[in-house]
Amino acid sequence: MAKVRRMSFVTVRHHLYTVSRPSRGAPVVDDIARQNGVGPVDVDLLRALEVNALAPAAPHAVKHGTRLHELALITSYLRITAANAFVLRADDYGSSSRRIKSFVSEAVGLGMLTELVRHLAGGGRMGPLYDFDALPATLAGRFRRPGVRPDLLFAMERHWLAGESRGRTERRPVRVTKEPRKRLDALLPWAAAHGDHPLVMTWCYLAGTGVTVDVYREAGQGERLALDFTGRRNGPAKAGDGEWLRDRQSDDVGTEYLFEHVLATRARVEEQLYSSAPPTGIRIAERPLRGGWTPADLIAGEPGALFLGVLERPVSPEEGLESAAVLADRGIDDGSGLSVLIRERLVLALATGRTGQPWDVLGGQLSS
Repeated sequence: MAKVRRMSFVTVRHHLYTVSRPSRGAPVVDDIARQNGVGPVDVDLLRALEVNALAPAAPHAVKHGTRLHELALITSYLRITAANAFVLRADDYGSSSRRIKSFVSEAVGLGMLTELVRHLAGGGRMGPLYDFDALPATLAGRFRRPGVRPDLLFAMERHWLAGESRGRTERRPVRVTKEPRKRLDALLPWAAAHGDHPLVMTWCYLAGTGVTVDVYREAGQGERLALDFTGRRNGPAKAGDGEWLRDRQSDDVGTEYLFEHVLATRARVEEQLYSSAPPTGIRIAERPLRGGWTPADLIAGEPGALFLGVLERPVSPEEGLESAAVLADRGIDDGSGLSVLIRERLVLALATGRTGQPWDVLGGQLSS
């Protein structure tokens, strides 16, 4: 039986908000109520990095070397404790410039949003993300104001879900909801303009003692947005995870139109990464692999190697899961602590027990 890729946990606090919708004027938040069920929720670091790995750089092309070091910058500020909790390297973060702090907190916030949406009902069948920055100008224009536009769109099993993420550091998680309420008030006109579009918002607080994520969703949305945080996820993803479903409800843009455009954007980013990445001489699922390694800790130099790679052509969800499981099993057996994510053409790997260029963990020749 395949061994499960190791996950780490964050603390999640669940909130429901209610909305007042006057006959005239913009909708506003009426109340925010914290729910029971606060506790640890498993998240996968590599899956949290996926949205950052595939971010477009239009009008410029994405370059493999640049993107690899961006991902390493994110992992350099995070640490996993012996208790398997995500924490921030607070001292290193505190000594960094404001611009670097903003990049790290935003990137981690986006990653936590994507991971926690997977805990929504049907979240296991979520496809690749609809990043608003990835939409063509003509399509993004149909999601224009009024209101602040969210960060991401998610393709769920029967609907589209808009997601907004905020990252905060250097302070404890808020006990009051003044700032989240203001942000929701800014987002609600956008949701109302698009047929009361389902909206979820996360606020991610990074600290040296742990990561806390506040989740906000509208009350009364029913099972379509029911969060399942009742237990930590210990099992592997199902073979169908990541499949795109075309039978969702229609919206004002048209699901097929949106589907095709965002698939094209993801394919374009993957091809840009593949074209700019060096060949490895390794094949995964009978497909040539390009990519490279970099230290996962660019600050303190602790052990760990991060890999970003792209396959010549996509794999099916089943092929990706099977190939990742085989490599992860090998990593457990040889002590490299290898975690692997293979989705479509993207390959992400983290070898926590290795340094240098550990090509052997991917089936290549050992390189120091």
